[in-house]
Amino acid sequence: MIENANDIENAPKYKAEKGRPKSKKEFKPPKKISERYLYNSGLAYLQRFPASSMHFRSVMMRKINKSCRHHIDQDINECITMLDKLIIKLQELSLLDDAAYLKGMIVSLRKRGLSSAQIYNKLQQKGYKRNNIESELKKHDKDEYDSEYEGDVHAALIFARKKKLGLFDIMQKRDPEKSLATMARAGYSYEVSKKILAMSKEELPEDLKHLT
Repeated sequence: MIENANDIENAPKYKAEKGRPKSKKEFKPPKKISERYLYNSGLAYLQRFPASSMHFRSVMMRKINKSCRHHIDQDINECITMLDKLIIKLQELSLLDDAAYLKGMIVSLRKRGLSSAQIYNKLQQKGYKRNNIESELKKHDKDEYDSEYEGDVHAALIFARKKKLGLFDIMQKRDPEKSLATMARAGYSYEVSKKILAMSKEELPEDLKHLT
């Protein structure tokens, strides 16, 4: 118990933590655009995230727009010209390779169980034309499954396993109509969906028997 002034003076000091105002984060202005800055920034991005030329351009344009809003003395058209030159340079160095990126994305998306419809949608958002996607997707499926029409079947089986549909619904908890609707929302055709949901373990392709 504190009984006098000396006790008060010698009492331990406690900092009031609760309710203490937090210091505001210091604003860091965006850097001015230069060829060197764009190259270093673009290279750092590509080391972390492979990208198509169009997607890379949209990422870098966000940096340019942010910088030009702050540094009003910059000419945005000059910045865009620098970006165009950078994209060409990165393509020449094979750091931006749209053909290789397209192939790699199709392989990855098929392995994740995505339908052709979902693949078209995702890759068109990356800047690819539908006919280029279709051509590469058919080539991939033919090389991988000996038929350009079997890609969706294989991907649908991977999807069904993830969602526990059809033969992967061991406890048979799923309503067949709801399972069909789930596959339809994922972009699979009625024919493919019915085939997958009616498939038995014995009918699984050899390379997918490990899924059960």
